[in-house]
Amino acid sequence: MEQIRTPPLPTTHPALFFLLYLPFGAIGGWLATPIEYLYARAGVSLAAFGAMISLTLFPQVIKVLWAPLVDTTLTLKAWYIVSLAFVAPGILLSGLLPPGAASMGALTALMLVASIASSFTGMACDGLMAHATAPHRRGAAGGWSQAGNVGGAGLAGGGGLWLATRTHSLAAPGWVLAGLCLACALSLLAVSTPAKPARRAGYLEVLIGVGRECWQAVSSRAGRLAVLVFLLPLGAGGAGAVFAAIAPDWGASATLLSNTAWISGVLTSAAAIGGGFVCDFIDRKLAYVLFGVVVGLTAAGMAVAPRTPADFVVFVFAYSAATGLAYAGFAAVTLETIGAGAVATKYTLFASIANIPVAIMPAVDGWVASRSGPAAMLWLELGVALLGALVFLPIWALWRGARLAPERA
Repeated sequence: MEQIRTPPLPTTHPALFFLLYLPFGAIGGWLATPIEYLYARAGVSLAAFGAMISLTLFPQVIKVLWAPLVDTTLTLKAWYIVSLAFVAPGILLSGLLPPGAASMGALTALMLVASIASSFTGMACDGLMAHATAPHRRGAAGGWSQAGNVGGAGLAGGGGLWLATRTHSLAAPGWVLAGLCLACALSLLAVSTPAKPARRAGYLEVLIGVGRECWQAVSSRAGRLAVLVFLLPLGAGGAGAVFAAIAPDWGASATLLSNTAWISGVLTSAAAIGGGFVCDFIDRKLAYVLFGVVVGLTAAGMAVAPRTPADFVVFVFAYSAATGLAYAGFAAVTLETIGAGAVATKYTLFASIANIPVAIMPAVDGWVASRSGPAAMLWLELGVALLGALVFLPIWALWRGARLAPERA
């Protein structure tokens, strides 16, 4: 069978992936800050909202099931545009719902559709990034892409809440955010893209070839180690999904929360860019683990600090920036591991694995915070990060010692 191959492309500046990833991150920020804040004020429990966030993240875990469509049908740019045609209306329509328990069913359905659509946004970006990034700049590209991811979350979260509190409605920020997401498609004009190869084999045969490439990626020595590190609850950022609901425990007002959210988005983006550059100079898997431990340490610091608005701001900034580092590490490890070929599917395969703890932790954190308080939740974040590091580091050390040995085919 003819393998899927694409010719080398002119490299694209990594900064463009910041803009392309903004809509992907916007969904999470929109849901976790303005919507969560207003729904919590309308009487929706923290546990219920945390469970809903985890449910809407579930498509990001199983998106590998439909990822081959991106590698085998439309062009990457076409998939990006199609996905935004669902993401933007999902944001807009969710903003038109009245906050409260009665809207939770409709909100969940809209966010599930938007989450599925955003998975295609991310896969299209992943494919473009993998094809158009030079090997020595994979860390930088990963950093810029995740800066767009978390920057979109910060923009949708902070900006959305700021506008919602001034208009006393989610409708106005919904319109604005939907329009900004659509505008990001203009960045496609400056990004190199592979042409679809002429397909002489049948679709089923091509699909089997994609599956074979995925198996080769995850079964290699580097691939097995990447799977392990992504399954560990390192740098998942689960507490960030419930900060809006626990803000009153620190005396943080809606205005302070909105300002904190958008500024933390800027800091997180900057941290992701910096983390990406770090990943080009040290072992990328080690960097990912270290960044995950930093996330846990900042959560523990918040647990022991005084519960004042100023401390809330400081530790939300620190936690968000640490999460940006971890996300950059994830992208750098993935780009390093997948190689060429069916890159959208392979990237998505590793992203699906990495999103398992990302999807689980908001529900776990929300449940712990509801039963035992925010401090217990924050200590849990440190505990799972340290446990993950203790599991991974000895295996990584053995792998480092053996990586020069011939690998069995």
